[in-house]
Amino acid sequence: MFTLGGWLFADLLLGLAMLFAVANTVGQEPPTPTPTPAPDYLATAESDLAFQEAENLQTVEALESQIDEAAISAQQTREAAEVVIAAATEAANTEATRAAMTSDQRATADAQATQDAASAQATIDALATQQAQSASNVDDLNSQLATNVAQATEAASALDEMATQQAEVQAVATANADSGANAQATVVAAQSQLATSEANAQSARATSDASSQALANAQATSDASNQLIADAQATSAASGQQIADAQATSAASSQLVADAEASAAALSEQVQLNSLNPNSVEEIIQVSLGGVTGGDGDAIDDAIAELDSVLAPYIDGQNCRLGFVLISSRANELGQGVTLSNAIAELINDEFSELLPEPAEGSTPELASVSIAYPGTEPVGEVELQLFLSSGCQPAG
Repeated sequence: MFTLGGWLFADLLLGLAMLFAVANTVGQEPPTPTPTPAPDYLATAESDLAFQEAENLQTVEALESQIDEAAISAQQTREAAEVVIAAATEAANTEATRAAMTSDQRATADAQATQDAASAQATIDALATQQAQSASNVDDLNSQLATNVAQATEAASALDEMATQQAEVQAVATANADSGANAQATVVAAQSQLATSEANAQSARATSDASSQALANAQATSDASNQLIADAQATSAASGQQIADAQATSAASSQLVADAEASAAALSEQVQLNSLNPNSVEEIIQVSLGGVTGGDGDAIDDAIAELDSVLAPYIDGQNCRLGFVLISSRANELGQGVTLSNAIAELINDEFSELLPEPAEGSTPELASVSIAYPGTEPVGEVELQLFLSSGCQPAG
């Protein structure tokens, strides 16, 4: 019983202490809570986004400039290819008219064709250089496109991160509202800042959409530029084939001209060999009248040596043939003179056949000559050879 009374007395004292504490705080306002400042994530995100947008705009402008340069290069390539095609067509037309040209005109045309071929080769080299530059520009363009797409992706990621930060700011503002009435001003300011941030974010999204559209337009322009380059390369290949065909035609025509000229030269030589120079050449030899007409071997050898001494320049010359020979021999009697002239004609026919005209097919070359005598004249055994040579004869020496 005594123990229970002790516990009741302690409870009464605790209750009195609590009443006293409550009485002292009645009518007093609770302490003002200190608001927690919101981190300035939004300003940082907006600054980063503005910087990223500026870089994206610069990249798009540089990309559009490179695309314009690639289009200009492709147009220049096409124009150069058209010039080459026109030159090849002109060369083909020139070769088609070669058959109707004179030799002087053909020589002039050959010189012009050589100059045109050199010009065409230089144009092809320049075209190949432009094509290599265009290919390099296309590679750079594709690299810039990839970089720009990566930057756009980073901008979108920044937008998402900024939205997350905005949500965090809203959560901080809500927490501050729970801390007391004085936090209301902070919440209002945060909401105002959030509205401004949302407006900026909307503007950033619009700018990002514009950048995406610019990228799409740049990609379309790049595709068109690639198509122009492909068309120019195809035109260049066709032009190269036409030039190759024209050069082949020119080579074939040149061969035909060379064959025709060779045939003309051979025909001219044949005509010169078979036509006579009306101006005769006189040669005189001295032989043994009795020995030659009597068939003496030594006398005949001496006569052949005499003939060789006067006919050697024509044997060693060019295009020389004996078309006709008038042989006049001095003798005591007419018959002896004619006999000696006939003997000399036989020696020329047998020993100097290379000077005889080309015979008809299946026939034997034979000297055309007339034997004459100078009877009762001195010196006996002197023989005059009146040579009518081919018109193109050029004696040696």
